[in-house]
Amino acid sequence: MRLVDSYLKRPHLVSSLVLLAAVIGFVGYRRMPVNLFPDSERPKVAVVSVYPGASAEDVEAEVTRPIEKELNTIERVRLVTSVSKDEVSAVTVEFHYGEGLNTAATDVANGLEKIKAQLPDGLRPPMIFKVSSATPAVMTLALRPRPGSPLDLSMVRQLADNPIKERLLQLPEVANVEVFGANEPVIRVDLDRDALERYHLTPLDVRAAITAFNANQPVGLLITSQSQFLLKRMGEFQRTSDVARIPVAHREGGDVHLGDVANVYRSVLEPQSAYHGDGAPAIAVNIQRATTGVALATIADVARVLPELERTYPDIAFSIPDTQGDLIRLSVGNMLGALRDALFMTVLVIFLFLADLRGMTLAAVSLPFTYLLTFAVMWLIGYEFDMVTLTAVIVAVGMLLDDAIVVIENIERHYHEQKTNIHDAVVGGTEEVMLAIFSGTYATIMVLVPIIFIGGFVQTVLRPLSVSLTVALIASYVVSVTVIPLLAPYILRRGDAGVRNRLERFVFRFDRFVVGPIREFYVRLTGRALHHRALFLVGGVVLLAVSARQMRLIGRNLMPPMDTGIIKVAFETDANTSLAATEASLGHMERIIRERSDVTSVSSVIGSEPAVISFGAGRLAQQGLITVHLTDRFHRHETIWQVEDDLRSRFRQIPDLKSVDVFDFGATPLSSIRSPVDVMISGPDLAELDRIGSDVEQRLRHGVRGATSLSRSWTMDSQEIAFRADPDKLALYRVSPAAVAMQLQG
Repeated sequence: MRLVDSYLKRPHLVSSLVLLAAVIGFVGYRRMPVNLFPDSERPKVAVVSVYPGASAEDVEAEVTRPIEKELNTIERVRLVTSVSKDEVSAVTVEFHYGEGLNTAATDVANGLEKIKAQLPDGLRPPMIFKVSSATPAVMTLALRPRPGSPLDLSMVRQLADNPIKERLLQLPEVANVEVFGANEPVIRVDLDRDALERYHLTPLDVRAAITAFNANQPVGLLITSQSQFLLKRMGEFQRTSDVARIPVAHREGGDVHLGDVANVYRSVLEPQSAYHGDGAPAIAVNIQRATTGVALATIADVARVLPELERTYPDIAFSIPDTQGDLIRLSVGNMLGALRDALFMTVLVIFLFLADLRGMTLAAVSLPFTYLLTFAVMWLIGYEFDMVTLTAVIVAVGMLLDDAIVVIENIERHYHEQKTNIHDAVVGGTEEVMLAIFSGTYATIMVLVPIIFIGGFVQTVLRPLSVSLTVALIASYVVSVTVIPLLAPYILRRGDAGVRNRLERFVFRFDRFVVGPIREFYVRLTGRALHHRALFLVGGVVLLAVSARQMRLIGRNLMPPMDTGIIKVAFETDANTSLAATEASLGHMERIIRERSDVTSVSSVIGSEPAVISFGAGRLAQQGLITVHLTDRFHRHETIWQVEDDLRSRFRQIPDLKSVDVFDFGATPLSSIRSPVDVMISGPDLAELDRIGSDVEQRLRHGVRGATSLSRSWTMDSQEIAFRADPDKLALYRVSPAAVAMQLQG
C-alpha cells in the first residue's frame, strides 16, 4: 500500500492530529512571552565594596587589586574590569557562555571568602550582584512631593525604601525593586566645640555614647516555673528628640545630655548621586524582572498597582519617565504587522502566477496550519516572540509555500492534464514529488544547522532564528504532504472540466504578458550558457570577484540600525566638580532636550549608590546618564540620528562638560557593547597609561573619519587634599595619627 494512500484512507485520524497540533499552536501564540531581544548577555557578577574614608587610590590598591587578582583565577572567566572611586570599589567579572549565573556568583563568593583576611579592617562586607539581561530596569518610576504637600524628597525616599518597595515586591512578575536618588534621611549631630571643651568631652566620647544607646540588645530568656519570656533591652531611637536626650557624661552638677553639647536635627546623608525625572529632582524606583521573566508582564503588573499606590499616597506624584514597554510593543507590533502584510502579498503573488482561485485557496489554507505547528513547537521548547524569532517567521513566509505549491501544481497536472480521478491525482501527485521536496527542505535545513552550533555571541543570538526557521520548514513539509492532500479533493474538484472563470482569465493575462516573456528569456539564456559554458563561467567568476570587492563599501555591523526612539546621553563634568555644579550642567542639558517638541520623557542619573546596580555601578558624582524618549518614527519628522546630531552639537557648546556621548539605544541585544570601537590599553603604571591614553585619544580624534564621539573611561586629573601629621608634635600632645583622623571625620 502506498504511503499517501494509507493515511488518506484514515482522514479522521490525520485531521484530528493536525487540528490538535493547531490548537496547541494557537494556545502557544497567545501565551508565548514577548521581549525585544533574546537573552544574550554573558553571565556577569558585580562585586561592590565600600571602604569609608578611603581615597580612590587607596581603594584601588587595598581593595580592588586584591579582588581582581583572586577573581581572575576563577575558571571560565572571560574578562575582569573594575572602577575605583572615593570609598567605593566596583569589580565586574564576565564569564564565558555556558557558565550558569548562579554558579558564577557562588564561585565569586568563594573567591572573596579566600581573600577576606587580605582586605582592610574598615571595609564593609562586599556586596555581590548577579548581572544579566534582567538587570536593566523594565520601568523607572519617578516619585516627588505634589505641590503643597508637607513631604520633602527625604520623606519620599523613606516611603519609597519601605512601604512602596514592599508593595511592589509582592507582585508576582517583579523580581527586584531598587530605589535611587540620594536624599537618604539621617539624624545629623552638629557638635558645639565650646560646649565639649566646657564639659571636657571629645567627639569620640559622643560617638561611643550614641553607639551604646542606639541598639536593641537581646538579653536572653526569662524562665519561671510556669512560663518563659524573651528579655531584651530596648534602645533604638524612634524620634529625633530621643537622640538629644541621651546622656553622654556624668558631672557633679548632673548628667550631660547630647542636646547640651550638640544640635540634633533631621537631615539627609551627604549626597553623591542625584536623579531627575522629566527635568525635576525626584526619587527613582527601578522595577526589575526575573531572569526568566517577561518585560511586558512585569510592566503590566506594575501598571495595575499604580492607581492603588496613588490612592494610598496622595501627597506623592508618580510618573514613568523611562520604560521598555513602548519600544517592545511597537517593535513586536511592527513585526507582526509585517508578517500579516507578507502573508497577504504572498497569497496575492501566488494567485497572479497560478491564475487559479482554488489553488490559491489551498495554498493560503496551508499557511495558517504551518505557522500554528511552528508556534506549537516554539512554545513547547520555551521560545519567545522577539526581534530574532519574528524575523525567522517573516523570512519563512515565502519558503513555506515552496513545498505546498509544488504539491498543488503536481496534483493539478495529474487531475487536469492526465485526466485521472481526483483521488488518484492526489495520491500520485503527492507521492511523485514527496521525496523531491523533502530533499529541498533537508538541504535548506542543513545550511541552518551550523549556525545553531557555531558558538559564542552569534550562536546565542541567531540560534533562535535558525531553530525557528528549521521548525517552520519541517512544519511546511508536514502540512504539504498531509493537509494539502486531505483538502485537495474538496477544493480542486471542478464541475466544469477545469474551465477558468472570468477573474482567473483576466489574471491569466499576467502570465501571458509578464511571466511568459521572463520564462522564455530564461530558457534562451540557459541555452546560450550551455553552448558557451567557458564564457559564462569566466563571466560569473569575474562578477563574483567584483561583488566581493564592493562588500567593503557596503559596510558591516553587528545589527542593522534601528530607530527605536530612545537616545542615551553619557556625560562627564570636570574633575573635582561638586554634585551641585554637575546638577546645574545636567539642568542645562535637560532644558536643551525639553525644547524639542518630539521629546516625550527624560530620565537622568548622576553618580551611583553602593547597594544599587540597575542605575549603574562605579559612576562618579561628575558622571551622568540621560535617557531621552522620543515620539515614534511615524509621528516624528527627523530620524533618531538627526536628533542625535542636533543634541551633540548643542551639548558641545556647554563649557563645563569634559565629555559627552550621544548614542541610540536598542540596536543590539548585547548591552555590554560600549561602542563600535573600544580600545583598551593595559599596564602597571597609571601615569604612563594616562599619557598614552591622551595620545591615543588625539590620534583617533584626528585620524578616524566618521567618528561622532570619543571618550576615555578615566583620567588622572582629579585632585585631593592630603596632610601629614608631625610625629614630634603628636608625641608632644600625646595624640596618635588615628585619633587625629577620627577627629577630622567627626
